[in-house]
Amino acid sequence: MTGHLEQLAMRATVRIGPATAPGTLWGSGFLVAPGWVLTCAHILPLAEGAESVGALRVQGHGLDTGARLAYWLGGGTDPEQDLALVRLADDAAHGHVCVRLTDRYDPPHQVTAFGWRTPTGGAPQRWNGHSECNGRDGSYGLTLAPHMEIPHGASGGPLLDRDHGVVAGVVKARRAGKDGGLAVASTALRGFRDARPVVGEDSLGPDPYAALIREHDRWHQRRTGGPSWVRFQGELTGGGRGWAPRDSAEASALLAALPRPVSSAELQRMISQVLGYEPLWEDELAPVDWRDGQGWAHDQPDGAEIVALHYLLAVAQACRRRAPDAVAELERWVKARIEELPDFLAALLRERAVSDSRPTPDADRLVDDAAVSGEVTDPGDEGPVVAVELEPNPYGPGDRFHWRVWSWPDGADTPRVLDEDAGDEGSALAELPQVLDQPLRRAFRGLDAEERRARLELALPVEHFGLDAHRWPRSTEPPLGTQRQVVLRSLKRRGEPAAAWRERWDGVAANELKALPVHSPEYAKEALEEAAPGAVPVLCRPPQQSAASLADAIGAGYGVALWNLRGEHARACGTDCGELYGRAALLLGAADGAAALPERLRALRERADEEGGDGADTAWAAQLALLYDDPRRPIPVCDDLLESP
Repeated sequence: MTGHLEQLAMRATVRIGPATAPGTLWGSGFLVAPGWVLTCAHILPLAEGAESVGALRVQGHGLDTGARLAYWLGGGTDPEQDLALVRLADDAAHGHVCVRLTDRYDPPHQVTAFGWRTPTGGAPQRWNGHSECNGRDGSYGLTLAPHMEIPHGASGGPLLDRDHGVVAGVVKARRAGKDGGLAVASTALRGFRDARPVVGEDSLGPDPYAALIREHDRWHQRRTGGPSWVRFQGELTGGGRGWAPRDSAEASALLAALPRPVSSAELQRMISQVLGYEPLWEDELAPVDWRDGQGWAHDQPDGAEIVALHYLLAVAQACRRRAPDAVAELERWVKARIEELPDFLAALLRERAVSDSRPTPDADRLVDDAAVSGEVTDPGDEGPVVAVELEPNPYGPGDRFHWRVWSWPDGADTPRVLDEDAGDEGSALAELPQVLDQPLRRAFRGLDAEERRARLELALPVEHFGLDAHRWPRSTEPPLGTQRQVVLRSLKRRGEPAAAWRERWDGVAANELKALPVHSPEYAKEALEEAAPGAVPVLCRPPQQSAASLADAIGAGYGVALWNLRGEHARACGTDCGELYGRAALLLGAADGAAALPERLRALRERADEEGGDGADTAWAAQLALLYDDPRRPIPVCDDLLESP
């Protein structure tokens, strides 16, 4: 039954070697999109780095072309790190057969592995073998039963799921000292969102996985005639009414025209809503793009057809504001497909779609209003939070810090460590934007939603409150503080909050906010201790001149404060200080409680960035920092302290 698909899989399987010796076999690979070959990183000579690999030669059925390593996942012993993308020269694979990758969340059972091998003293030749997937090894390793022996050179070839007619993995190796072999589940390809590009490579943009898988899906939608993979897959899975491979291919291509999901968390919530229950999410199965979510339609009690169409309508509703034309095309296709359903199923699907769509117009309006006014949609529900704990290294230079990334995905009682520094010396402050870039990207992807991006909080010692994290650049993107709320916290406030901290917080939550100018360190302590509820300290001097006053504010229980990151002055305050106090008073007076401040400040920073620092009403906000230290959600006390051994 899989004969035609096996022939196509073999045609898509290539051999890889050095450009200088085309007959040399390093390993195998297979085409996943025009011009792109997926393989195992370990077949390449990466010991001296990716740049040392040099020019490659890729050969296969009707294909003999130069190529080069373009993206990889860093290498390593874990299966998910042993993947690489090779880019062919001059679009040589245009029209060449590409495999169809699975979107399923369950592992395969009956499988066929493909690759190349070199007989003793002979030229490279094609190889395949049948087996069963009989278990998992780690998050992404698929163990293969001892029905075949994987030869040298076959690593990097495709693993065909014979039951469903899709490629479910990448052949990795025989299992040393054990029976059977090992493959890498194709879901590991989602890790290419954070792939390491080889210097000079940027053709797949900021999210290589999304760009690659979308081109993959568009290619299969175009290949409707001749020896089409989708056609042969349909013959394998049988006819009759249901969600056929052609339906899946056309839907995937339509999804490829939509903007990417805001986050994996948004996608998971949507899938849970469509299924009517929340799956037991595992990291290796977490969806990251729309086509991944479609894979959850398989083997559902309501049937793949009704669940898949319901999911497509939910995606259309989520993307309507961002891509109206692409959504209209998707909805036309779904409408035509619904007309093929029996009346009772069509009525059920329409009822579910109407129920899903009710809150969306209001949500879109609130998103637009928040961008203009700087108001949060619901100050009492601040949404998910990411916090970075920065602990000075007591055994090294004073500017080196160990870090730990926390999140609160669903409120104050859900703290979770996402990532932490693994080195002994820590990182310098100047290095933090680069060091934390990928950990923060991963954290935000899991928490951001269409209606609100997760806030970033940085907890560090008060003497380092000059850190302007809101100005951190992120490659070609706007500064971090224009995209999301960025605030500071005091590292001293770990664990159970003190009474004074709680009292001051209640004061700024329940009373009108009023600016408390802190002109001089000599009078700061007295002024801070005597201030009324609702007072928010405003310091005109940067932290290097006002660390003592900031420490006094922390000691007096203040959870909210504002200070100038620039404008050093040794003598008495001048007109610039008065202007700062006046603008801060207006900002605080317009805020409906402390909870609105982070978003109001973010909106001001965004406007200042758009105006290039020329707007008198916004430029001051670019050099303003905000202490926002919520005692209802303190940084947890962790037994594993962040310090050198």
